[in-house]
Amino acid sequence: MIRTPNKWRRKLLRAIPRRRHLRGGRLHRIVGEGLFHSELWAFTHRSLPGGLALGAFIGCTPTMGVQIIICGIAAYFLRVNIPAALLATLISNPLTAPVLYPLQYKLGLWLAGAPAPSDLEGFSGALRSFMRYARPLWVGSIVTGIVAAALGYGLGTLIWHAGHAIGLRRRKAAAPPVPEPTHEHIETR
Repeated sequence: MIRTPNKWRRKLLRAIPRRRHLRGGRLHRIVGEGLFHSELWAFTHRSLPGGLALGAFIGCTPTMGVQIIICGIAAYFLRVNIPAALLATLISNPLTAPVLYPLQYKLGLWLAGAPAPSDLEGFSGALRSFMRYARPLWVGSIVTGIVAAALGYGLGTLIWHAGHAIGLRRRKAAAPPVPEPTHEHIETR
């Protein structure tokens, strides 16, 4: 069965949390009414680019599996658009991670170098292996995260301005025509 892009879009949009789904739930009871602050859900000139930037940054970090949780919490405290932030974390997913993480590791090796053997003393087994790869991977992921966040912010700004311009054109087209002023001579006494 071949799925059309519209079906995929609808399926993806259904997965994004909405205010009505969260009202009365466990998260609502814990966080309170602040969860429904308008800037967290509305697409404004500040919250949309901020959400995309935050999600892109966190999506580039090697925290796969908990990225959405981290991003949701950070979006709440930074007051950026939650759906946009969560959607942007999908920059790294099971399809892109096998390409993204090795490239970030190589970038981190180039920028920070490999840890010296003396830095790894005291660690053994899997922990030693983890420590050997962790620093270059995190350095590379933070650098790519900063670049991705800047691109996400710029893209979000462009999207918001384009949507705003389209909305203005639609409102102007739907508005009734303004009558032309007449230049009749009005007598004054």
